[in-house]
Amino acid sequence: MKPMTRMTLTPVRTAVAALSLAAVGLLGAPAAHAAPSAAAACPWTQGAPASNLNPYSQTDYASGNAPVRMGPYGECGSVGTIPSGGSVSVNCYVTNSFGNTWSYIRGYGWIWDNNLRNGGSTHPCRF
Repeated sequence: MKPMTRMTLTPVRTAVAALSLAAVGLLGAPAAHAAPSAAAACPWTQGAPASNLNPYSQTDYASGNAPVRMGPYGECGSVGTIPSGGSVSVNCYVTNSFGNTWSYIRGYGWIWDNNLRNGGSTHPCRF
C-alpha cells in the first residue's frame, strides 16, 4: 500500500480497539449527565472488512480536509484527518443506512466518498 501523506491518524491497534469498544458502547464513557460521545452514538457494529476478502487498492485524493472515522457514519469517532489534496489508498466501500457510500482505508478507518475527488473505491466490501 502506498504511504499516506500529510495526515495524522492513530496507530492501527488503537483504532481497532476503539472500533471494538464503540461496537459495545464502551468507548468514551460519558461523565454523569454528559451527552453521549460520538463513538457511543456510532451505529456501525460490522467491524473492519477482512483484507483477504478485499484485496483492492485505489488511490484517491481528499477534496477538502476529510475526517477518517471509526465507522461509515458521521456519528462515528474521528481517528484523523486527510488534508485537502492529500492522497489516500482506499480498499472497498459500504453504503450506510442513509444511502451514503464510505470507503475503507485499511488499518485506519472510513472516509465519506463525498470527501474524495474521485468518489472513493469502486469495489464493494465483502465481510
